[in-house]
Amino acid sequence: MFKIGTDIVKISRIESSIKKQSFLNFVYTDNEIKYCKSSQSFAGLFAAKEALVKALECGIDKPLSNYEILHNEAGAPYFSKLKNSSVSISHDGDYAIATVIIWE
Repeated sequence: MFKIGTDIVKISRIESSIKKQSFLNFVYTDNEIKYCKSSQSFAGLFAAKEALVKALECGIDKPLSNYEILHNEAGAPYFSKLKNSSVSISHDGDYAIATVIIWE
């Protein structure tokens, strides 16, 4: 069985949100904050976490920082604690989009 989630976010919305420490703490891990060099990167990770919540069909019942996104040697993102999942993140212009697939 496959579950799919997709999310799109306006980068400027995340750009203003990341100025608040409470938002950073709720959404991102320390590793993710160190990884992100731009609001575009923050927006991509946010979209991926929102897509994951949609795929899990659980709603935001805990901080999004509980779901950590790492990157492999080639730079591809993946969720650190979800073995049966795949995530794709893309940016274009003012938007970041992500799709997550989970399988059993």
